[in-house]
Amino acid sequence: MERASYLLGIYRALQILFADEAQSDQWLHAPNDNPLFGGAAPIEKMLDGFVVDLAVVREHLDSQLS
Repeated sequence: MERASYLLGIYRALQILFADEAQSDQWLHAPNDNPLFGGAAPIEKMLDGFVVDLAVVREHLDSQLS
């Protein structure tokens, strides 16, 4: 349930931040120089296998909403 909640929150934030699905997909798959991602794409962080990795991505996106 926790993973599903983070994934839904990430999806929601991407829908708000980006005008179309192609932009949100690009953000997820493009290398990111933010220290949270260490040059990797956010999707790579999400796929590391730990719930905390999903939480990091969601918190980052939520911070962009404010």
